[in-house]
Formats: sequence, C-alpha cells, structure tokens
Amino acid sequence: MSDAQRLLVNNFSFVEELLKKYGEFYPLASAIGSDDNIVQIGTFDGDDKPLSDKVIDDLKKGLRAKKEDYKSIIIYYDVSVINHFSGQKTDAIAAYFESKYEKTAYVFYYPYLLTKEREIEFFKSWKEETDKEIFDR
Repeated sequence: MSDAQRLLVNNFSFVEELLKKYGEFYPLASAIGSDDNIVQIGTFDGDDKPLSDKVIDDLKKGLRAKKEDYKSIIIYYDVSVINHFSGQKTDAIAAYFESKYEKTAYVFYYPYLLTKEREIEFFKSWKEETDKEIFDR
C-alpha cells in the first residue's frame, strides 16, 4: 500500500464521523514518520474558533519545521469546489498529500452531500497535482 493510501485509509473514517456529527470539521493532519509509523499532527494557538486557513497554515509550518522526521504528510480540510466532472459547485473533503519521494504534491477531492439526516452521499472523486509546500523548502 502506498503512503498516500495508508494516510487516506487511516483518517478518512474519522473525517466522515466529524462531518456527520458536526456538519463540518477543522483541518487535521497526519504523517508517516521515518520509522514508518503514522502520527497525528495538531496545532493550537489559543484561539478556540480559528479560521480554517489559519489552521492549515499552522499545520504546514509545523510540518515544515519537522520535515526531516516524516516521509509523507496529509492535511484534510473541508472545501466548496467546482466538481471536476459535473462543473457544479459542491462541498468536498480535500486531502493535500505530499511525500519527500514524489516530485509533486496532490490534492484529492471527495465531493459529498450531507443529508438532513446527517448521512453522507459521496460522488466520484478526483485528484489534482499541485506544488510541494513541505518537502521542497
């Protein structure tokens, strides 16, 4: 199993639970350490209700500061995007993945609909290449 698959499998159900329970979630991250174990990454600056962009920036800063300890990282966040297939605006779970062994980073998008009963209906996912931000600095 690839590092991306391991990190996706490790946290996806937790993110799904947060969406069902709260209808949203704060960004969260995990990494595969140089010892091949998965670790959870967190950040807290004293603000009880930070903006998601601030949390993502703080997670990236923390990951960059300890990048020698990690092989691969993933950051999950909730977004509204234009669906790659339908062209319609949709909510999606985004998962930014980066590995020190890959030439590029990826964002995986998992579009979803949260029903009134707090069930989640997922639609066809896609990934996009993007610039590295952790291991290329």
